Order: sequence, then structure tokens, then C-alpha cells
Amino acid sequence: MTAHGMNRRRFVLTGATAGIASAGVLTTAAAHSRAGSSRYHAPALLGQAQTTVTWAVPGNPEEIAVYQSLADEFMAANDDVEVTLDSEAADFEKFVTLVAAGTPPDIGFATLYNWPSFAERGIFLALDSFIEEQSYDLEDFYEQIITPYRYNGETFGEGELFGLPKEIAIRAMYFNQDIFEAAGITEMPTPDDVWDWDRFIEMTEATTIEEGGRTRQYGYVQDVRWTFWQIWAWSAGGDPVDNLFNPTMSTLDNPAVLEGYQVFTDFVTKLGTAPSAAVTADQGHAEMFAGGLAASYNNGRWMVPLFRESDFRWDVMPMPMKNQRAQTLSGSMFGITSGSQNHDAAWRLLSYIVGAEGQTRMTELGLLLPSRKSVAESDLFLNSAPPQNNQIFLDELEFAKPLPLTPIYPELEKVINDQTDLVLIGEKTAAEAVAEMHTQFNTLLQAT
Repeated sequence: MTAHGMNRRRFVLTGATAGIASAGVLTTAAAHSRAGSSRYHAPALLGQAQTTVTWAVPGNPEEIAVYQSLADEFMAANDDVEVTLDSEAADFEKFVTLVAAGTPPDIGFATLYNWPSFAERGIFLALDSFIEEQSYDLEDFYEQIITPYRYNGETFGEGELFGLPKEIAIRAMYFNQDIFEAAGITEMPTPDDVWDWDRFIEMTEATTIEEGGRTRQYGYVQDVRWTFWQIWAWSAGGDPVDNLFNPTMSTLDNPAVLEGYQVFTDFVTKLGTAPSAAVTADQGHAEMFAGGLAASYNNGRWMVPLFRESDFRWDVMPMPMKNQRAQTLSGSMFGITSGSQNHDAAWRLLSYIVGAEGQTRMTELGLLLPSRKSVAESDLFLNSAPPQNNQIFLDELEFAKPLPLTPIYPELEKVINDQTDLVLIGEKTAAEAVAEMHTQFNTLLQAT
């Protein structure tokens, strides 16, 4: 989990930063930094380059290979620039260390939820002058994923733009069609068929199988982080804070938040249709679904390559709803670091790698929901099967909200995760946990 108690507002980027930051590498950044080798040197094709641009690249070897090909193509058309890929610099802890040392990559990487801590310290350069000078077209990006990377010094979602989105992260509900049919569900969910909570709960009960006092198949395998259960709270009508782009107080005392949280945790604690933390720690969340041990699983488009290796039929369905459809927005971006000495060359590379060609390459891997409309709404994405119902990822975007954008997001998330852990092992009720979250949120927000 992304747990640590350090207030990022008090986190000074000095030589001591590396030791401090090691207490709290954000989960998403770490998950996107799995490549084995750290630097990938690619000399320009036409002699010695005059300018070297370092690019922090996240992902597994297949993803990095795509970035390498984009770098090669860029250098072929720009023989005055040499591009060096650095996978370690995409890790939060390593990136902070490089910034503190005065040697940041020219193009940095940030997730939606660690970006605010960088924004407050001016680590990324505003892109507006480059965009205006080049008449760079932002209209092809979905506005929902552009807006969070704006910052006016006080509020996110307003002011200058500091990054261009690499992707959009939307968490649809995966389902095992073979298990559904075995349970007597003959009509498979479609993009227009949005189940209510009761119908989804009934499905999890019908598809959970116990033998010899042990559960051998679950109706729903959950990832229990905040990004997942907040969808249920939003669907009931409950926001976590007063302003998602500039939070000042908790609204977790809204009964709708508890309603969603209660239903979400009940799958483990009351119904037994979702596995306990002990089971998922042993078998994995996505791995259980991929292995045919669960009827449904809620996660993002990046799960597709793994599930395509499974030997059963599967697809995606809309998230079940209570009073309204809901979805959590997340994602990641590339931006030019303020400490870069090569802003112009970095902009040329940045504008290329987040272009339609770059997103097309990543889409071919099946890893992401493109942030560009021209790619996301193309046959390349919509017809990339399985899943058949790719339209659902675009439909869910319409209802997506970010979690609170604030430099103290890690502290808020730690509160959520710590309390949820206690609920799932039976040491607290959902009501007690949400009440404690509310109290601790207000303490943290009032201290900033």
C-alpha cells in the first residue's frame, strides 16, 4: 500500500530527501517501474547529437520497448537530439532523489496522485507557452484527464498545464462468462446493461462455491484500496471531501459514504463472497481471476494482457450502481522538469511521445485506455478483443472523478488503508472505521 505518515508539505527536497522519501514510495509509481535495466542509450542516427534528453519511462520491458522505438523514430527526424531512457527515474523515490541532487530527467513521470506533491514544489515546468507557440492541439485529449494536471498555485484543475497525459485509468468490472453460465446467467452484461447493487450481490452469491468447509470459487475478488471502494460510495452519493481539487474538510460523515463502504466490505465480512486478505495475499487478486477462481474482478485496462492468457471466456461490464453511476479517475503523465537544461528539446520529444503515434503503439500492447480521443475511439482500441465490451471504458469515463488532489494524498490514503485492514479482519465495524477516517482526515487537512 502507499502508506506513510509524512506530510509532503513539510517534505523539503534536499540531499536528505532520499532517506525521507524511502518511507513512502507511492504504489502506482512503483508498479509502473518494474523494468530490470535502468538506462537505455539510443544514439542519434546521424552522428553525434548536440543535446541529450533524458526521459523517465515507466513500465515492463514490453512497454519500455515501445518507448525505445518512439525515441528511435524521434531521433531519426531530429538528428540534433540524443534520447536516453531511464526506467529507475520513473520510480517516485528515485525521481525525488534526482531532483534533490539537481540532476532530474528532462522528461519526468508522475501519477495523478503523486503529481500534487511535485506541483507544490514547482518540480514540473508549465507547458502553456510551448502549447501556444506551437498551436499544439489539446482538443484530442479527454478534458477529464487534462484538467487535473492544471495548477494555479492553490487549486488543482485550474491555471497552467504542467503535464500531458500518458493514459487514463478506469476500473471496469471483469467477469468470467463460463462461471456466469454455469450459475444459470444466460444473458451476459453489455455496455447498456448496468446492474444495480442487489443484482450484483445476487450474482456473487450464486457463483460462490464451498466444498468441504472451504471456498473454492468466489463471486467477486476485490482490490480493497481507496480507488476501488470509493466508487461504491460515490454511487450512493457520498464524496470523501468538500472539494476534490482543493480539499479543506472531510465529508466522510455523509451517510452515503458509509452505505457504499458497508456494502463493499460486506462481501468479505458478511457475505463471504469475496476472499479475505489472507487468501489474496497467498494467491493474488488478479491472479485469482486469471486462474478461474472468481466470477468477477474490478480493475483497469492494464489487466488485459494477463487475462488474455486465461483459458476461459471473459469480458467487462459496467460498475454496478446504487443511485448513480460512478467511477474513479486516475492515470499518469509526462512533463518537463523545471531543473532540465534542455526545455526546448524536451518539449519536442514530449509532444511527440504523447502524440497519436505513441498512444497507438501503447494501445497495441493492450495495456491502457488512451487519453487521446482519436485513438480511444478508433477501431484499434474498440475492436481489440477480448474484451469485446471496450466501449465500457469510455462510457465509465463520463462518470469518473479523481480522489482528492492534494500533496497530503499519501497520508489520507494511509488512513483509509489502515482502517479498512481492521474492518476486513473483523477488529472494527465499517461504521467505526469511517468515523475514524473522518476524524483523521480533518486533522490532516486542517494542518495543511
